[in-house]
Parts: sequence; C-alpha cells; structure tokens
Amino acid sequence: EGVWLGTLRQKVAKKHSGKVSVLASQSEYKRGDWQCYENIFDVRPTGGTAYKMALVATGRADACFTLQPKNEWDICAGHLLVTEAGGKVTTALGELVTFNNRLPRLSNLLYSNGVSHAGILATIQKSS
Repeated sequence: EGVWLGTLRQKVAKKHSGKVSVLASQSEYKRGDWQCYENIFDVRPTGGTAYKMALVATGRADACFTLQPKNEWDICAGHLLVTEAGGKVTTALGELVTFNNRLPRLSNLLYSNGVSHAGILATIQKSS
C-alpha cells in the first residue's frame, strides 16, 4: 500500500504557495492549447503522461489534466500512484474514472493532490 521511493513514503502535496502548479503536455503547450490557463495556473510543460502523474503522486506538482484523449493502458498505473499517494482522479466533469471500457480512450482527466481538485475542475468547466 502507498507510494514508495526507495524507503521513503511519498504523498501528494497538501499545501502550496502561490499559483497551483499544473503539468501540461509539451506538444499541447507548444500548439498554444494551454494559453487560456497560463494566467490562472503555474503551467509547466512536461513530457510523458505517466511521468506527469508520478510527479503529482510524489508532491512535485499539484495537478495535471489531459486536453487530448488517452488510452486506458497509458494512464492506469499513474491513476493508482496518485490515488495511493492520497490524491484524486476524475474526469473534467468530476466523475470517477473507470477502466476496461468498451472504448478504451479516456478524455479530459484531472489528476490532483485533492486539495486543488474542486478549484481546477471549476476552471476547466468554465473554459470548456
């Protein structure tokens, strides 16, 4: 149980100072897809979906969310890491994420430390 880095237990960040740090896809960021969020969040372009989720799980970022659909198999391990570390994972509508769906592509997922989740969801829903 839990998330471990060697012998150290890892937890999501429960506090932050300043803007909420949100990890963004590098390709989406380069295309300008994140422009509408840059004044709201500390947007940090980062490569690799699983890597972004691991950063949230270990408290190195507050959240990440996907603007483009992802395959279940690309996000299931990160989902486990975030939830085991005390974070929260939902769709952009606030629904729980399920796996083994008939169509394995999942859209607009939010992975967070839990503390910032409701505020980020509200911002995403306003921007949609």
